[in-house]
Amino acid sequence: MNKNLILIVSILAFVGCGSSSSEKKIDIVDYLSRTSMTKDFTHIITVDGHTKNSTYVDDVTVRPNLITIKKDDILSRSMTIIDDKVTIKYFDSNSTKILKRYINKGDKVSNYIKESKREILKIGTQKVGVRDTNISENCTIDGFIDNYKQFYLEYTNYDDKHNIMKIKCITKTVVDTRVEKEYIDSVSYTNGIVESKDDISYIYLQKDLGVIAEINDDCLASKSPNVIDDTLDSKNCLGEYYEYNLYQPQY
Repeated sequence: MNKNLILIVSILAFVGCGSSSSEKKIDIVDYLSRTSMTKDFTHIITVDGHTKNSTYVDDVTVRPNLITIKKDDILSRSMTIIDDKVTIKYFDSNSTKILKRYINKGDKVSNYIKESKREILKIGTQKVGVRDTNISENCTIDGFIDNYKQFYLEYTNYDDKHNIMKIKCITKTVVDTRVEKEYIDSVSYTNGIVESKDDISYIYLQKDLGVIAEINDDCLASKSPNVIDDTLDSKNCLGEYYEYNLYQPQY
């Protein structure tokens, strides 16, 4: 065989092997609870130095292709696993989130509407317009780590088989106000679309265990009304605002 042809075939074989390896995806199901378990959490919320702590228990039941979670004995959410996605049903808000099942770092894992509502604008009993509010959340895989610590709680890949998936979520609120033409000059409402700044939070999932931490550090850019902008440098934030859900590790 011609030497040049041998070289070309060798290169193609090498490239083919490399692309196959790079396309291998991670199954997000591996980062959900593998077995039924009870998980103790601490909920911490701090606003301007005032901190409130509380505890709750997640009772996780794992069945084939279905995970249900009761929070303090009240059904909180369910996860249905199918071929290429995981559907999460939140019973308290009657909303549904769909997770992409096979992912790699940087991939978008979910994009859904957390809340959608319409308000009828009135003067007395007279309708003068409508205001639509949509709160959306977009989550991506930020990376995979072996250790994470928050306060006195530390989560570790204790046996090199249980690493931690870090998910970054950006929540945005869009408010669309539409006032009927004949009332524009007689109301205080302003026509137009107002989009919030980024509200960034993080979810940490440990392999075989599921959620171990939900972290939302807010940067308050202004007050009255409160405006959150998590893209700002921390030195420009007004006070300390955060909300955490932290699993009490049992390993």
